[in-house]
Amino acid sequence: MSRVIVVGGGLSGLAAAYWVAEAGLEVSLLEATPRLGGHNQTVRLEGQALELGDEHFDEDPSTLLGLCRHLGLEPQPRPHRPQVVRWRGRDWVLPPGLNPATGHGLHRLSTLPFSRRTRWRLATERWVPPAARKDEPLDAFFCRRLGPEVWEVLAPYVEAMLGGPAGEASTPEACPALPQLELRGGLVAGSRGLRAQGQWHLAGGMGGLVQALATRLQQKARLLAGQEALAVTHRAGRWAVHLPGGRLEAEAVVVALPAPQAARVFRPSSPQLTTWLNQFPYQHSAKAFLLYRPAQPMEGPVDYYWAKAEGYAGTALRQTPLDSGLVLARVQFAGEVARTADTELSRLAQQDLSRFLQAPTHPLAAWVFRQPFSRPQFAPGHTRRVAALEQALVHAPGLFLTGGYLAGPGLARQIAHCHQVTRRLLNFMALSEPQSD
Repeated sequence: MSRVIVVGGGLSGLAAAYWVAEAGLEVSLLEATPRLGGHNQTVRLEGQALELGDEHFDEDPSTLLGLCRHLGLEPQPRPHRPQVVRWRGRDWVLPPGLNPATGHGLHRLSTLPFSRRTRWRLATERWVPPAARKDEPLDAFFCRRLGPEVWEVLAPYVEAMLGGPAGEASTPEACPALPQLELRGGLVAGSRGLRAQGQWHLAGGMGGLVQALATRLQQKARLLAGQEALAVTHRAGRWAVHLPGGRLEAEAVVVALPAPQAARVFRPSSPQLTTWLNQFPYQHSAKAFLLYRPAQPMEGPVDYYWAKAEGYAGTALRQTPLDSGLVLARVQFAGEVARTADTELSRLAQQDLSRFLQAPTHPLAAWVFRQPFSRPQFAPGHTRRVAALEQALVHAPGLFLTGGYLAGPGLARQIAHCHQVTRRLLNFMALSEPQSD
């Protein structure tokens, strides 16, 4: 019998199991699918390492960066790639280093060809008072501070980052740095004082981190891939994870699943937890890759983001030229359209690409990868939902939850939250905290 069971073999589950094993505890890791890594998978197409999940991570919080280095991986600074928004039939090249979610580079927005009224608004933004509403939606926040025209340009980029509509996102939860900048003289002035933001990636893809964690765990833990957790129950001071062929028992359980999946495993034993977990909204995502021969050679990879009014089915397009002279295009989808059949997504991606290039495109090959419930959404009321969930866990000693829906957007925040949860688990087990570097 293991002392700890981790349910979910995505990056959060792998990291939690790794830190528990490093602390000297017997741990079992359960993953419903045959493949570890969850939504963070790396595939190779035409010699390119392509990410199905997060392709880079922030330097802060530094937990993930430290974990990669501790495992012998060598994160590299994220390479520069032009970011272009198509709005009202015009291409807006965003300033280098711009990250609307953290505030970095917002002062460079004045270099874009906005109207005179918007340029005046950017110049006087410091005098805009803070909002009275603490849980202000993200679109309302940007419109209030920088004006509707700025938001119309930024919205496609921000919504691609969040994987869902920004109008349904809570500013302090999805982008907690922005309300802080607002109180430090405004977004434009505050962004000038921010140090350069470090963003990192793994040259071979995030799949390298999955493999590194799995290799270490094979030596110290019990990995059970292809074993779906049907239910998690508690009886006589012990936790049990029920499987199709039996059950496992432990002193503590970490559930590292998306909220909808976590809700299902608690349905037989804890209706209260199921109720709260079902209140965390999610969006589906999908990526379609098309290989085609361009009419003219491309110089380098470019990311394009489409405003909703442009009429594209997808939200973003990346074009990567290959040494062979071909181009690998990636069309990104979010929401219900991402749940459609592979053949339909391939057709929509080809339609979007042809419309963007303003010429019929006939792909030489196509690949589609769908990821249901992969993008947690941080809607107004998120803090209340998290607080209610934490209050319910007070009455379930030995049970711990982690995942992107609790941590906030971004892989760095997700792994940092996982590390905090692991430390609480080790304190519960009366052991020293794990080492992450």
